[in-house]
Amino acid sequence: MFPIMSSAKIPDKWLDTPWAGAMMRCIADPASDLDDALATGWPEWIPIDLAQSDPFIRVKLGRWLLRGQSSEASAIISAGNAPRIRLAFVPARDATRLIRLAGAWIGASSLIALLRTADVAAARAVLGEEAFAFASHAALLPRPTVELMSAISASGMPTAPRAFLDRGAAMFGLAIGAIPHSLRAQLRLRRPAAIWMMVADTCRDDGVGEDAFRAMRRLVRKEMPIWSHWFN
Repeated sequence: MFPIMSSAKIPDKWLDTPWAGAMMRCIADPASDLDDALATGWPEWIPIDLAQSDPFIRVKLGRWLLRGQSSEASAIISAGNAPRIRLAFVPARDATRLIRLAGAWIGASSLIALLRTADVAAARAVLGEEAFAFASHAALLPRPTVELMSAISASGMPTAPRAFLDRGAAMFGLAIGAIPHSLRAQLRLRRPAAIWMMVADTCRDDGVGEDAFRAMRRLVRKEMPIWSHWFN
């Protein structure tokens, strides 16, 4: 282990740091063309080019970062090989934004119908200004499949504004699919808690999982292209 790594102070909840997704990608699937923009805040204690170029360093790095979780370290690292599961490593702030946008996309027609009702303010408060404004554009996007909409109970008008966000979270979780227990536990620690509990609860093998992933990837390409190639 390099001295600079052994002396570095690593946050206990490093999976919530902006560089966690890029780190897990590097450990699990070292891509020589990893965009520097994905490695936001990459720590100085391990040069990114060195980590990507030397398999031995990546193995040591993975074991070191996942110390205390040794029994599941290999499972977490292996999980990062799957494009769908990489959604779980997108930094929480960006992932929450995607979930809000997904909620607006799924409920676009319902949101537009709310514009002349008293519920419009509540829906805007739940989704946030960006996602609420996105609804008018989202109405022009191809709709998610009928099977996916049914799986997240999005076939009718939401009974409460909160349902828009819950449906976005459910689609995000279904897109990720089944994940190791320790990774699911990390998702449950994210904030806002209500969103991430829903995501964690829906991370499972499901027949509409691929549909959900394709839908999320379409949304990423349109609204957050910096992450787009990460899911190829």
